Amino acid sequence: MQSVESIIETTMARLKTIVDVNTIVGEPIPAGGGVVVPVSKVSFGFFSGGGEYAPMGKAAGAALSEQKGFPFLGTAVAGVSLTPKAFLVTTGEGVSVVPANYDSTLDRLVHELPRFVKEVRLSMSQREGQEEKETW
Repeated sequence: MQSVESIIETTMARLKTIVDVNTIVGEPIPAGGGVVVPVSKVSFGFFSGGGEYAPMGKAAGAALSEQKGFPFLGTAVAGVSLTPKAFLVTTGEGVSVVPANYDSTLDRLVHELPRFVKEVRLSMSQREGQEEKETW
């Protein structure tokens, strides 16, 4: 006869095989001269319960007198949710964090602002270099 404890132990052992450290911080993926590492959020839900329940009816009552105790009924349910949160991107320039999704357009703008400023500075310096060549 099984018990609630054995059901819980079996379910938890199975969950341990599903989730390991590579689930949260994924395997590095080579991409375009750099490396991309996915980072995820893992959520678990777990429910377990059970007990001994008396059988119903006259025939069941007669069978119960021959047995010791009541029949056991139990269950365990588990759920796992894996949500991508961000990506670590390494390039020759350094490491950056790219969110998997943005809450609003303003979030995206704030995240992209440093890259935009860098591009504007690069374009301005190239323009100044061309103007100096034209004046000579």
